[in-house]
Amino acid sequence: MRIRIDLRQLECFVAVAEEGTFRAAAERLHMSQPPLSRQIKQLESELGVTLLNRDSAGAELTTAGSEFLKGARKTLLQAAKAVETARRHSKGTPRQLKVGYTKVFDPEVFPSLEPAFKKAVPDGALVFVAAISVELIRRLQRGALDVALIGLPSTTGELVVEPLHKEPLVAVIPARHPLARHKVLSIAQLNDQPLFWPQRRTNPGFFDHYEEVFAKLGHAPSRRLTEPADHHLLLAEVANGRGIGFIPKSMTKVRRAGATFRPLKEREFWIGFGLAYRNAQHSSELDALLRIARRKTALLPPGME
Repeated sequence: MRIRIDLRQLECFVAVAEEGTFRAAAERLHMSQPPLSRQIKQLESELGVTLLNRDSAGAELTTAGSEFLKGARKTLLQAAKAVETARRHSKGTPRQLKVGYTKVFDPEVFPSLEPAFKKAVPDGALVFVAAISVELIRRLQRGALDVALIGLPSTTGELVVEPLHKEPLVAVIPARHPLARHKVLSIAQLNDQPLFWPQRRTNPGFFDHYEEVFAKLGHAPSRRLTEPADHHLLLAEVANGRGIGFIPKSMTKVRRAGATFRPLKEREFWIGFGLAYRNAQHSSELDALLRIARRKTALLPPGME
């Protein structure tokens, strides 16, 4: 029996399986929902099995779908590796590394790697992609990226993660809030306030971290707001008086009228950054980039760790 399946169908299926809804998967793949749905139906028709159960809440994997997902991910990764291998052996093609990075950090904390990389690999090139950490991790897992600077803690599966930097989180509060009179705040003072909280679905690592820190300190916020994915939007929401949020200390350089920052007494509340990559044989380009990143991180000024 000959089965005809293309990589686009696999990519669509994996996106729906990971996102849980056709709408979110369509946004991730930059396409509309009808053609996405058609790709999945064609795939199921070719296989002769139902991979997803659809309902008004979204899409859930069947038993067959769960098993097929494992092979689909491996196939996409192998295809990405094959393309990369072919490009590397093509004469005149620059030796590129696809580097992802999370936007939730101050670039001064992690200096530019490009000049040092160009010196170490004269015929190399870095191609940068910005996204939230969860999306970067997914792209790494399916071979769409070679390495990524992600926020920590994060749920990374079998990826290798090298922690590079750690800094405290600070509270960002409305400038006219009564708590703005305090120079330093504690978690206890914030417990009954409306707090912007990470979403489990889009940021499981940070969600678990927030939950663990508050539980360890004996607190459980009763008024949680959905945290915007972009820190500029978070500052805008705080400035408008909707609630209180948390951002890395280095990001306090970004000012917003109506919002102010206060350090926290608790040292347990922090954010980290690290390089994530697949646990496989490294290319010489990736090894060079990792060495540069380690060296530059070791030179961070005192007080940034």
